[in-house]
Amino acid sequence: MLRPALGALILLIFVPACKKEEVKEYTVSLRATCYDCVVQYAAGPDRGRYDTLAGSIQGSDTLRQTGNYTMTMREDEALFFRACRLLPDSGRFGGIDLQVEGDVRPVSTSVAQDVDCAVINQSVQFR
Repeated sequence: MLRPALGALILLIFVPACKKEEVKEYTVSLRATCYDCVVQYAAGPDRGRYDTLAGSIQGSDTLRQTGNYTMTMREDEALFFRACRLLPDSGRFGGIDLQVEGDVRPVSTSVAQDVDCAVINQSVQFR
């Protein structure tokens, strides 16, 4: 008779301890501006999201293309955001700008025309 009561007591003690820990998620907005580049972005170990920004030529002006992306991050994940030129000579049409905003402290980086890639690969601070 004591064993069932003891078993129930142990069960009541350990069930709340097994409750899954809730991880807070945040929405992050990414913006890449460049001419003829490929953009790669992810949170944590996932590195599989790509986009290509071609840019355009209107009259005598060469315009850089801007790509806007949104993703969800967890507190314990690092942000990976990179843009690299498709062709080395596309640097003459301008630099590469990367911006991170949203539920995190803003982070940005810019590289000059002679640099082939801009990268943000770091943990971010959440607001």
